[in-house]
Amino acid sequence: MGGGSTEYVLSEDDAIRSMVSLRLGVIPLAERFPFPRGIEWERYRALQGDVRARLARELPAAIRGATLAHLVGTAGTVTTLAALDLGLARYDPARVQGHTLSRETVRRLLERLGALPVAERGALPCLDPGRADLIIPGIAIVMATFEELGVVTLRVSEYGLREGLLVDAIERRHRSS
Repeated sequence: MGGGSTEYVLSEDDAIRSMVSLRLGVIPLAERFPFPRGIEWERYRALQGDVRARLARELPAAIRGATLAHLVGTAGTVTTLAALDLGLARYDPARVQGHTLSRETVRRLLERLGALPVAERGALPCLDPGRADLIIPGIAIVMATFEELGVVTLRVSEYGLREGLLVDAIERRHRSS
């Protein structure tokens, strides 16, 4: 999940079965659904409905219909939520890596963060002031993903798309040697 897009990859036995990059990012969502003074729940429901409709329409059937053993989340929203859930005073990648977030935990964090104006959100430990306006749309994507895929937990990964591409390139080079 990033500023301009969200990627979904379904893998099984180390093979990619399906993948998609959706133009569903936190920046355009934050521009369309701003929450500067805290959450207005009617607007949040509209945001959530918009994200769910996009996922229902654009996620490949292979991903939507898969029975998932794990859901792994990467990037700023999920790593920030993990740090907040852990109560970290300073961001610690080693503690965030592998942390499990439940749907209920994310819902509680939404209520907590949603009660705060954007400036107060940005003053929280581990929530960069530059991301304070993006966290609510990010949560909407996480919650819609939980609902659309029928899962109740996600495992947080400190590693993202770039690291995955690097590992893939190294493995391909090693196999061809």
